[in-house]
Amino acid sequence: MKKRGRKKRIEGLDHRTSSLKSVERTLDVLEFLSKTRSIGITELADILKVGTSTAHRVLSTLEKKGFAVQDTDTGKYALGHMVFQLARSVIYMIETLKYVRPHLEELCKKTGENVAFGVITPGKDRTLILAEQITDKAIIARPILFQRFPLHICACGKAYLATLNDQQLKALLFTDDMARFTEYTPISPDAIKEQLMRFRKLGYTLSKDEFSFGLSAMASGICDAEDKFAGAIIIVGPSFRFTDKNIKDWGKLLLGTTSRLSLEFKAKGVV
Repeated sequence: MKKRGRKKRIEGLDHRTSSLKSVERTLDVLEFLSKTRSIGITELADILKVGTSTAHRVLSTLEKKGFAVQDTDTGKYALGHMVFQLARSVIYMIETLKYVRPHLEELCKKTGENVAFGVITPGKDRTLILAEQITDKAIIARPILFQRFPLHICACGKAYLATLNDQQLKALLFTDDMARFTEYTPISPDAIKEQLMRFRKLGYTLSKDEFSFGLSAMASGICDAEDKFAGAIIIVGPSFRFTDKNIKDWGKLLLGTTSRLSLEFKAKGVV
C-alpha cells in the first residue's frame, strides 16, 4: 500500500512538472510572437527545440483563445486580439497615464501631430509606447502604440540616455546592439554622445529619419517624485513637417508640457 501511495505521489509530481513546462512553453511562444511580425510552425519548433506537432498544438490553443491568429495565405501566426485586450487592461492600471493623457490631447491639438507617452522597459534596452493621441490630419505618422524601439533611434530613448552619467552611458552603449535602420541612424557611442550634448542644452531630443526615412520625432523627459526618469512625451510626424521653425516652436510647447507634468508627479507623489 505504501509503495502504491508513493507511486501516485510521484505520478502527481510528474504531471505538475509537465503542466508547468507546458505553461512555460506557451509563454515562450507569446514572447517570440511579440518580437516578430509572424512565425511559422516549423520555424517555431526549431526555436523551441520541440517537435512540429507540439508547436502546432501550442499555436492552435493560443489561436482558439484569441491570443494568436493565423494568416490563411502564409499559414504563419501572429499575436491575436486578446493580447491587446490584456495590454489595455494593464495600461489603464498604470497611475502615470491618468495624469499624462490630458496633456497628450492638448499637445496634439497645438502641434497637429501625433503625441505619445513612452517609458523605458525593465531591461533598460528599449522604449515602450504606453499612450498615444492621434491627430486628424490627412497625412500622419503611423501609430506606434504598444510598440518597442531601441534606445539609440527613439527620441524617448535619447531623453532617457540624456539623464545618465558618463559611466552609466558607457556601460549601456557598449552593451546595446545599435543596429542601423537608415543612413541617418547613429550607431557609434561617440555619435550618440555628440547628440546628447546638444540635446541636454536644448532640453529635448530629436530623431530625424533615424528609424524610418520620412519619420521624425522629438521628446522631452518627465521626472517623478523622486527625480527619476518617469518617461517622455513624444511628438511624432512626417519629416517634411519637422522644419526648423516647427521644431523650435514645438520644443517650447514640449518643455512646457513636461515641466508641468514633472511638477504634477512630484505634487501627487507619483513614482
